[in-house]
Amino acid sequence: MQDKTGYLLKAIFILYVIGLCFCCFWDFRGSIDLNNGLFGAYGDKAVHFLMFLPMPLISYFAFPGTRDTKTKFRKFCFSVFLLGTAAGAAIELVQGWTGYRTNDLVDLAADCCGLVSGTGIVLLINTFCRRRRA
Repeated sequence: MQDKTGYLLKAIFILYVIGLCFCCFWDFRGSIDLNNGLFGAYGDKAVHFLMFLPMPLISYFAFPGTRDTKTKFRKFCFSVFLLGTAAGAAIELVQGWTGYRTNDLVDLAADCCGLVSGTGIVLLINTFCRRRRA
């Protein structure tokens, strides 16, 4: 039986996915203008990057059995990147159908950059943990 921490981490993963969907599909017209913030016209791209950055990290901790061996860990990293990219592509496709959001391939590129950065952080964490155990 899984301990309480495992359930909590999986719940955090589910809440992350729900939050991601909320941010990508909610109609923010009239409330938030990302083009006037810190990053100017690229504010939306920075938000996409930051939304997808934690996906590999949250997945890494929510599914600990995926890092038992180096082979499992490599498959995990590749799978998270593919699933994250597929989610980003699906989000962009659906946003184009909403009428109040637009689809943009540069947003998908920002999503992928966030995934790559998050995966890099996971690689560093995993390498540190393996060396510490050895």
